[in-house]
This record gives sequence, C-alpha cells and structure tokens, in this order.
Amino acid sequence: MGDRDDRFRLFLWIAGGIAAIVAAVIILPRFFHDNTSAFFVMRVKGSLAHYVFKHDPHIYALTAEKNGQYFLVSAESPLEVTSRDEFAIKDITSDALSDKGFTVDVLERGEENDYRVLLRGIDLVDQWANKFSQDDMERGYRRGTIHVFYYGKQLAVFPLHIRLLPQDWLRYAKGANSPEEKINYLITASGANPEDLGIRRVLAELYLEKGKNKEAIAELQAIVERKPDDEKSLRILIKHYLATNQNNMVIKTGLAAIAVIPEEPEFWEGLILAYSRLSLWQEAANASEELLKINPQHPSARMELAKIYAKMGKENEAAAQYRAIMGKNSGVGSQLESLARSCIQKGQYDEAIAILNDLTKEQSPPASVYTNLGLAYGGKKMWKEELANHRKAASIRPDDPIILYNLAVSLENNNQNIEAMNTYEKVLKVKPNDTEAMIRLADNAFRAKQYKKAVDLYEKLVVKAPQKGNIYANMGYAYGELNQLAQSAKAYERAIKTGSKDEKVRHNLTVTYEKMGKGKGETTVPPTTIPSKSKPSRSAVNPVAESHIKAKRYDSAINLYRNQLKKEPQNGGIYREIGKIYEIKGDLEEALKAYTQAYQLNPDDREAEEQIPQIRIRMIREKRGKQED
Repeated sequence: MGDRDDRFRLFLWIAGGIAAIVAAVIILPRFFHDNTSAFFVMRVKGSLAHYVFKHDPHIYALTAEKNGQYFLVSAESPLEVTSRDEFAIKDITSDALSDKGFTVDVLERGEENDYRVLLRGIDLVDQWANKFSQDDMERGYRRGTIHVFYYGKQLAVFPLHIRLLPQDWLRYAKGANSPEEKINYLITASGANPEDLGIRRVLAELYLEKGKNKEAIAELQAIVERKPDDEKSLRILIKHYLATNQNNMVIKTGLAAIAVIPEEPEFWEGLILAYSRLSLWQEAANASEELLKINPQHPSARMELAKIYAKMGKENEAAAQYRAIMGKNSGVGSQLESLARSCIQKGQYDEAIAILNDLTKEQSPPASVYTNLGLAYGGKKMWKEELANHRKAASIRPDDPIILYNLAVSLENNNQNIEAMNTYEKVLKVKPNDTEAMIRLADNAFRAKQYKKAVDLYEKLVVKAPQKGNIYANMGYAYGELNQLAQSAKAYERAIKTGSKDEKVRHNLTVTYEKMGKGKGETTVPPTTIPSKSKPSRSAVNPVAESHIKAKRYDSAINLYRNQLKKEPQNGGIYREIGKIYEIKGDLEEALKAYTQAYQLNPDDREAEEQIPQIRIRMIREKRGKQED
C-alpha cells in the first residue's frame, strides 16, 4: 500500500512538471529570453506547490493589448496609457494553468471585472486628471495600479502610468466654465509642456481677450524665441505694439520678422508706419520701396511712399508716385478717392486736391469726387473753388441731400445767402427732418430779417431740440421784431431756463416786459436771471457809447467799454460791443480778438459765435486782395 502511494505522488510530480514546462514553452517564449531555465524551474515548482499543496498561484506578468499591439506588463514594465489609447488585459501569466478564478481591477475603477474588457484611455485620464500633483506634472505621468485577484483574493499589483497629453489640457480648457479656469488649465499644460508652442499661442490669445497684455506678450515673445518664423505670433506682436504706440518694439520685431518671412506685406506695413511715426523718413521710404518690390500692385504702399517723399521734400519723386497710381486702370479710382478722403480728414488738403483733380480728368467722374474736392478747397478756405466744385457735384446728383447741404454751406461761405436759403429749402424737401439744414435756413432767414419765416422754422426746431437756448433767444428777438411781445417774452424765458447765459437775452427780456407794461415781479423767470437796475451793467452805458459811435468818436466809445470792463471783467457782452466798434473802424484783427473773448466768456453768445468766422473770412479776402494788387 505504501509503495502505491509513493508511485502516485511521483506521478503527480512528473505530470505537474511536464504541464508547467509545456505551459512555459507555449506561453512565455516571446517575453522571457534571459534566465529562461531558472524561470522554468521556478514555474515548475510554483505549479506543483499550487496544485499539489494548494498554495495560491504566483502571478508573474500580464499581457496587455494596446492599439493592436501586445505589451508585457510586469513589476519592472508598467503599462503606459494616454487619452488616445484603447487597451485590454488579455492574459495573466501565473502558476495556474487556466484563467479560471482570475479577475482584474484597473485603477480601482470598482467594476466587477476588467479582465479582457476593452478600456478607453480617455476615461482613465479624465478620471484622474484633477488628482495630478506638481510632482506628477514634472514627472510627466501619474502612477496607477492594476490589481489581480484569484477567487476574490488579491494576489498581485502591477504598475500603470497615466500620461496627460497637451491635447488633454486643451480639451479641459475648451470645456471650462470661465476664462480664468481656461487660463489655469493652459498654464498647467504649458508648465508641463514648455516646448509645445500651440498651447502657449492659445494661452496668449486668451490673455489678450482678457486684456492681460503683459502676460500675452510674454507668451508670444517666448514662442518667437523658440520659433523665430512663427508668423501668427509675430503678426499679433506687431499689431499690439502698433496699437500701444510702442514704435521701437514694432521696428525691432518687424525687422526680425522680415528676416525670416521677407515676403509678408503686413510686416513691412508695420515698419513703414512705425518709422513714419518716429519721423524716420528715409527708413520709411526704404521700407516702402522694398514692399513695392514684393508687391508692385500695392496701391496704398505707393501712396504712402508718395507722402513720405513729400515729407522729405522730394516733390518730384512724390509726383511720380501719384502719376504711377493714376496710370493704373480705372478700377483704382474709388481707392484713390478713399485715400483723398483720408487726406482731408488729416488736414492734408494739397495732397487730396492733387489726387482728386487727377480723378476729374477721368471719363465721367462721380459727384463724390467733386464733393470731396470742394471740401478740400474749403479746408484751405479757397471759397470760390469750393463753390465751383460743389455746384458740379449738385449738377450730377441734384436730389442728394448731403450734396445739396454742402452746396448751401459753400454758398454761405461765398456770401450768397439768398441762394443758400433756397438750397437749404431743397434739402428739406428731400429730407424734411434734416435738423442742421433747418437750423441754417432759420438763421439765414433771421439774418435776412425775414422774421416770420425764421419764427416758423424755430418753432419746428424747438420741438426737435428743446434744450437749445440759442434757438429760443433768436426766436424771442424775431417775435419782438414782429411786435408779438407775449411770444417774444415766452421765448426769452425759455432761453434762460434752458441755460442761456447771454446777458443780452436777459436785457431783451426786461425791455420786452417794459413794453408789455409788466413789472419784474410778474415774470416767470427766477429773479436772479434778470439784471438789477440798481447795479451798473453793459446796457446802462450803451446810450452814451452809441452817441460816441454816431459822432465817429470810436476810441471814446471803446474807452467807455474798457472802463466798464474793470468793474465787470467777466461780462462777455461788453467784449462783443467792443468788437462791433473795431469792425466799424475796419480794424478786423482787434475785432476778432474782442469777439473771441466774448465767445470764450459766454459760449451761448450767438452773435459773437457767428461773427468770428465772418471776420476771419473778411481778413483772408483782404489779404488775398492785397496780394493780387
């Protein structure tokens, strides 16, 4: 009986050893090339211990399939997983000769069994992303584990490395609930991947959106340091430096940009603008010439070069560039007109006139060319030329309210006020709600002493602009001239209530009340707005001054007012009266000074406001007449 038991045990030992060897030969040759004999011996012993003596099987390794490839997972060889991967634990290498009783738990997911289940790396990454420590970020991965169980008992743990890719942080930033959260994600991603310029560029753009220009520029400069030909970053930097008037930085960055991307027009344009701002005209000209070599059809570059030549005093070169622009096909006309308008806005009237005069030589130039030419001549106070061009524009487009309005203003500048009034009426027929045209028509009627027409227009205007005190003031005067005293007083009261500070309005209101037989106590205007008769005022000295003026003793009248100014230095009306006397004397320069002082002290003084440009026009005409003589 004893011999039989010994033989049976021997049989089991031999069978177990053969089975272990067969399993090792079949399963492991592709993984274990070193120390193969020692491993086989260990496996034989382990299998015998498991099956004969009921020991727990030893777990040696795992076989994982990731993205179609097989990987051995052991204590020394962790499984690397990113959000791009899909993987599964396919085999368990152990002392057991079958998979029965084995289960796997990846990252303690809590699922029933992850063995031979296809898992997505993105799920694991998203599950653990917020648990990454600074050490993890510097190391580049977070350590995880794969747990192996045999009939519910954990027998082995294998390493798993979860790696975060830059794309993961961009995903998190995109899904963030606030800009600050986005920025934090991108800062983390940039810190972990400092060489990833895409992350830094997105971070820089987000900083710019939030107005954090300093941080944005730091990121963009870091990008350019690593990649000098990063066109997008260079473009943003130059645009920012131009917007913040950092012209030296524009030049520095622009020169670096054209060194690596010389064919990009925008970089040259930035250089030209920066050089021009710094009055470095030769450098600006050189840059413009280079840009034209790259793109000879660049019309704005040629125009800029013409302006630069003009600044340098190279008039012939400037003229040549203008002629080159006009030498192109007619399609450049609208662009040249746009450039001329830009010149007008900048006060560069001569350049605008040169361009627009060339455009008038084209076949059937549009009305806008003549309108802009009229505005340019008006800017130079060349009133006859201004009017001639506005007339041409109106002949082409006789029903255009803007063109008609410009013509009417020009007629006023040329003292053709009756025709100006007729033209304003044409504007109102086409555009009845044109407030500016209505104001000018009313004021022209007022100055022409057409008071009935003036008050009708002013009544309409106060509905549109109820807070304009000067309209009520003129209305009051017009009603007074029509001897409609109640309406006159009412208008003067409204002028004062809407803020008019012109003491002449208050004086006229007092006079109107006296004509109506109405005492001061009966007025509807606060008493402080009506000048006191017990205090000397400008109106009190008018009769004496008038007597001097009638006797042509102009200096005596001026001295009278100047003595009054010592008592009332802030009385703008006195300056206005002094201006009138100088105007009668023909001393336009002193008249202008007096009217200007009156207007500065009282911006509501409509009479002074209107006289200032009229005096200037007369001075220009007198000067022109002397030159012609």
